[in-house]
Amino acid sequence: MSRNKDRFPTRRQWHNTMIVAWVVLPALLIGVLIFASTGKAYPFIAIGIGLVIGMVVALLRDMGKRCVYYVSNSALHLVSGSHRKEIDLQEITDVSLIDRSGARAYIKDHLNEQAGMSKAAKRDLVRAFTRYCTVDIGFTSYTMGIGRYFTDRLPNARRDVLLVRFKDNNALLLSPEFNQEMVSALTRGARKIA
Repeated sequence: MSRNKDRFPTRRQWHNTMIVAWVVLPALLIGVLIFASTGKAYPFIAIGIGLVIGMVVALLRDMGKRCVYYVSNSALHLVSGSHRKEIDLQEITDVSLIDRSGARAYIKDHLNEQAGMSKAAKRDLVRAFTRYCTVDIGFTSYTMGIGRYFTDRLPNARRDVLLVRFKDNNALLLSPEFNQEMVSALTRGARKIA
């Protein structure tokens, strides 16, 4: 890496966990009402087990992975566990702040352009787009889209993803904690090179 570089930690959102936490009290209240009216504890126990499983899944999705981004004089460096990628700043054509629903739509549009691609290849393409993104954009949903609907409308879920597009028509989703500063660093670095 170059001597002069800016480090950008990734953003961690707890949207899935918050939504499950909001459901806990009403769900437990329903369980208590069922128990009080029928005298049977099975529904209450089933609701409790469902909530525990839901919280574990939400925590796993929100904790996901950790990444770090570096912008040096000539390149964007991405680190996520054992995955490392270095991208020449001259290869970047556009950096846009978008929200989660915009990120999903972009990926779906890109997938629709890939006619004849197998499901496994499409999954790999989605993983390639989101490999360095720590925000769960809701591409897969375990709640038939209900949780995604509420998460997309949270005030702090707006513009929490960077879409970085390249000359070769590829793109990456990134999720820096300070997204405006990273956009500035990337555009400043690209101008120095040009």
